[in-house]
Amino acid sequence: MPLTPYTGTWGSTQIAHLLRRTTFGVKKDDISFFSAMTMNQMVNQLLAVPTTTPSPPLNDYSAHAADAAVPAGQTWVNSPHNDSLNYWRNRSLRAWWMGQLVNSNRSIVEKMTLFWHNLVPISVGNVVQTSIWCYNYQNLLRTHSLGNYKTMIREITICEGMLDYLDGQWNNQWSPNENYARELQELFTIGKDSPPYYTQQDVGAAAKVLTGWRMNYSWTGIPFTQVPEYSKFFDVNWHDTSNKTFSSFYNNTVIVGRNTATAGIDELNDLLNMIFAKNEVAKYIVRKLYRFFVYYKIDATIENDIITPLANTFRNNNYDILPVLQELLTSQHFYEMQLIGAVIKNPMDFVASTARLFHVNFPTTVVNQYNGWRVLFEKAGEMQMTLGDPPNVAGWGAYYQSPQFHENWISPDTMRRRKEYISRMTNSNYGYNNGEVLIDTLLFTETLTTPSDPNLLIEEVLSLTHPIAVDASIKTQLKNILLSGQTADYYWTNAWNNYFNNKTNMAYSDVVKSRLKPFYEAVLNMAEFNLS
Repeated sequence: MPLTPYTGTWGSTQIAHLLRRTTFGVKKDDISFFSAMTMNQMVNQLLAVPTTTPSPPLNDYSAHAADAAVPAGQTWVNSPHNDSLNYWRNRSLRAWWMGQLVNSNRSIVEKMTLFWHNLVPISVGNVVQTSIWCYNYQNLLRTHSLGNYKTMIREITICEGMLDYLDGQWNNQWSPNENYARELQELFTIGKDSPPYYTQQDVGAAAKVLTGWRMNYSWTGIPFTQVPEYSKFFDVNWHDTSNKTFSSFYNNTVIVGRNTATAGIDELNDLLNMIFAKNEVAKYIVRKLYRFFVYYKIDATIENDIITPLANTFRNNNYDILPVLQELLTSQHFYEMQLIGAVIKNPMDFVASTARLFHVNFPTTVVNQYNGWRVLFEKAGEMQMTLGDPPNVAGWGAYYQSPQFHENWISPDTMRRRKEYISRMTNSNYGYNNGEVLIDTLLFTETLTTPSDPNLLIEEVLSLTHPIAVDASIKTQLKNILLSGQTADYYWTNAWNNYFNNKTNMAYSDVVKSRLKPFYEAVLNMAEFNLS
């Protein structure tokens, strides 16, 4: 189906599909909230640009490392740099970032932040160890998540995290470093999906344009009163002031060399104007969006009917991302039945959506709250998706490695990890000092519409957890768990009502929990729960 506006049935199936693709999981109250809206109203709500950014990460590490500048429970983001604390602050940052996913509201922002992180990645805490650079990088992605891509690339190019990650801070007129110049074109803008290509001449010329950006360490000789320590600055003495000539791919464009204090940003703007004048940029980014939010397969029909018109929208709106998302998420194509439940969830989605769906509670104390978020961060990492640390500058293979694409998420080891996660979350918990992470099966079941009816309970749970229909025989197996092998529905109804009307009676609650735990474990271990 084309990109014409969707005019089909608008109900819980379509609402849940849109939520699964744009947020982390489907919550019952989200379905209720959006059921009163039209499709356009819901999309507008999801795409609303936030007016504020989240509160920054806090010092949760005081028991492990003394921080004279930052009291426990306060943010370290505005404090002086301290090499000895980088590990602990980045540890705090990664847990906090996971918390943003788990606590995300009815907005696409966190999904878009993850999308951009995959497209223009750095390695948080490993390659890039300076914690404030890592925080500023992810904040830049979130701030620009629904904005202008050209603007974001300009900011990313000279942000400290990227300058460190791809060696831009060592790029100088005597020894131009081509790392970022190459990735800017191959992975961040032009791509190599189809000829003609940019050339090695273009890589070399772009590298010269980008010379002169440095970091202010104590040995640079720049007073910290002029440029704060561990901040970037442009040094015209390191800059290649010659003219930079590009290949015929760029119409033999010449970027005039400059020797002024603003030469760095002026020539960068010229470089990006030249690159973004190419039609390939819009198509390349739209393909990335399509594989992240819709499906991995782009054949000739999809290229012609979906990618090309979306790319035209992107260019016609000066590379603002919002109109592209608006057109895609309200299109007939997005709601085609064969695309619903057609994508394997990435580990972040699998882990965070489970926590969000079941309203997993995290402690209010900073240390234990961060420990809880860190549990989920680590579990997703065991499933081969470490937030903040894509495997390389191309991002995660599920979004570019043909022909497997999203099948990269599934292996004997990662499936074992997924099952272990579900088993621990439903049957016991992930314990840590003074806290635990688990699904409270009783409290969640109480939020359902008619929990005393086993048939309605099963239908409602599956509507939240599974994007595609489940065979009747599977529902029979699930019902058998709730009935403890009995045949009459009242075996569950009586058990539930006994618990609900006598919540202090441990015998009643134990009976219900003994059935709900294996029930939810079975539901979440079904193949369908791995789909979005």
